[in-house]
Amino acid sequence: MKLLHTADWHLGAKLGRHDRMDDHRAALRALLEIATSERPDLIVHAGDLFDAYRPPYPALRLGVTALQRLARIAPTVVISGNHDSGALFDVLDDMAGMASPRRLRFVTRPRVLEFDDLAEVPVVLACVPFIPPGAITDYATGDASRFEGDYADGIRSLNDRVMDRAREAAGPHGIVLYTAHLHVDGARPGNSERRFTVGEDHATHTKGLHRALYCAFGHIHDPQQLPGSARGRYAGSLIPLDYGESSQGKHAVVVTIGDDVQVDERDLPPGRPLQSFNGTLRELETRAADGALDGCFVKALVKSDEPVPDLADRVAEWSPKCVIFNLVNEVANRPVKAISGGQDGEEPSIEDLFLEWRSTAATVRATKAPRETVLTLFREAVAGSGDEEGPDFGLTELTMRGEGVLAALRGGSGSGAAGSHDASHTREPGRQGDG
Repeated sequence: MKLLHTADWHLGAKLGRHDRMDDHRAALRALLEIATSERPDLIVHAGDLFDAYRPPYPALRLGVTALQRLARIAPTVVISGNHDSGALFDVLDDMAGMASPRRLRFVTRPRVLEFDDLAEVPVVLACVPFIPPGAITDYATGDASRFEGDYADGIRSLNDRVMDRAREAAGPHGIVLYTAHLHVDGARPGNSERRFTVGEDHATHTKGLHRALYCAFGHIHDPQQLPGSARGRYAGSLIPLDYGESSQGKHAVVVTIGDDVQVDERDLPPGRPLQSFNGTLRELETRAADGALDGCFVKALVKSDEPVPDLADRVAEWSPKCVIFNLVNEVANRPVKAISGGQDGEEPSIEDLFLEWRSTAATVRATKAPRETVLTLFREAVAGSGDEEGPDFGLTELTMRGEGVLAALRGGSGSGAAGSHDASHTREPGRQGDG
């Protein structure tokens, strides 16, 4: 039989404020092509389908559509990760259960799935979704009050129970597979995983998992072989999610089980490159002129003797097809004022600080307006900052002038016309209208 292993799609994830849907779509198209070409008997997604408990609608639709297409190729199982909502997965599982025959399952609790028609022998998949640390006592033993130990002890006990059930269901000649969304001690964690769930306090072990012919893991984003004696892999994330993953290759894993177990990787497109730059403005301009920034996310540290005004506008002009993620201007000659502890003086006013910022740090675009006009508006804003209604900025005067113009257009003039117009729509309490 043949297994396709994927994990950590993190649909809905952003890089800063920038959407990654296009990169996810390209990677999912490639994954579907791999599935179509390889024709696996079973597809396993090892958790973190979405990046948040309540994914945005486009991400939800993309994920469900991709899984439906995969399920047409082979039965597909998705376990929940630490970024996924168990409640949402339960709803999706109920909906998937309406299909006949059933081809798609969402798993939110440890369980064993049995497949009788995938191979000449029974195939059993032991599933361990992400278990929050506070819930491990509920799953480690049959009696939570008797459990003693840490998180790793609880997972080890849970794995023993799940594998015992899987081995019993498979029989002496059946195929036992295992999937989990966990951090295994000794694995190389990437920079995108949440530290809270990838720290040493939540590291588990592979003891006892050698009974499975293959272990499909999710949670660590850097694709790698499992540490220890168990045969298996972390599939890794679908795309590089941030600059900590920019050098990682992304893969889907194809596992062929026959007389032996063969594990192969199939490359996935990396999405838009995550380019980093550290150098001078001239060097950055040269890179842009060579097209090195086109179609890339750009994170740049630009070094200069004096502040570079409109840095983002310049980069966008040099490379209109790039996406600016982060730009930092490191200035060598930035004026520094010494602070003397022996001299007491008045602190600069907020107006002085504003003028200093405008003269040294503001962009060229922000300094085009006349100085006195900007300063007058700034004073008015500061003066009205404590009012419940906020500063007026001349809106009252503008409104009164507008009302006068409207009154004139109605055929009257001045406040009298406006007053007579308003009076025609007034009714006294308890008085009937004219009919």
